[in-house]
Order: sequence, then C-alpha cells, then structure tokens
Amino acid sequence: MLPDDTRSKIKNITAGIVIEGSQDNCTTIRNLLCASFATSTTVKKDFEGKSVIKEKQANLLVSYSNEKNLWVTDLPGQDRYLTRGGEARVYFDDDNKNVIKLNNAVYYATWLEFFNSILLHNFIFQNTAYILLGFAKETIFYMLF
Repeated sequence: MLPDDTRSKIKNITAGIVIEGSQDNCTTIRNLLCASFATSTTVKKDFEGKSVIKEKQANLLVSYSNEKNLWVTDLPGQDRYLTRGGEARVYFDDDNKNVIKLNNAVYYATWLEFFNSILLHNFIFQNTAYILLGFAKETIFYMLF
C-alpha cells in the first residue's frame, strides 16, 4: 500500500490541482494547462470528441513556447536514431548515456492527460524521470524529453 502523502500527491495530479513549488518545464506547462482546461478523470472517454480541446491546448502550448523560447530546431539526426514506438521516436543523446524522445501524444485525448501521465511517471519512477527539453514542429507537434 502507498503512503498517504504519495496517494495525496497522485490524487492532486489526477484531479488537476496546480502543483506549487516545482520549477521544471513539464510541471509548469501542466499547471498552465490545468489553469485553462478541466482535467478529465475518465481516461479515454470520448477520445475523438476531445480533439477540439486537444487542438486548443496545442495552440496554448505554441503560444507559450513562442513566449518562453521553448522551440527546439536542432533535432537529433538519423545517425542517432534508435527506434520508434507508437507515439515516440527515440534517439541517443550526444552523451551516449541518455535518450531523446520525440513524442506526439497520439495515445492521449488531450495534452493535459499527456502531461499528467508524465508527472505521474516522474513522481513514481524518479530514477527515470523525463525532462522536457522543448517542443518541435515537423509534420505534427512533438515534445522532446
């Protein structure tokens, strides 16, 4: 069983409560989305219907990325390519110790659901936490971790 403080933190993330004190890009962007859009507690319900919300969230992320200069234009080359999953392309970082994931969040109904998932992962699996490097625009919108 999880300790009460762990359960409380997980509940706050899934309920869409703004997380105070964290300065990382991932939490900041998730909080921005929480302030503007409701968090869904029914995962994957009305996936197609939420596409309008996801597009509005993407527009907010584009504006925020413009304001905070979070665009990444120097993407890893094919010589760094490792593999591709359903929603991400994975590359070796230049240090050959880390990977860079370009994620398009195709399996999430909204960008807020995606960022909640990342925060939950980072909270539970701190040794393999994702760090948001920025955003990229190719044919679709990507997050770099």
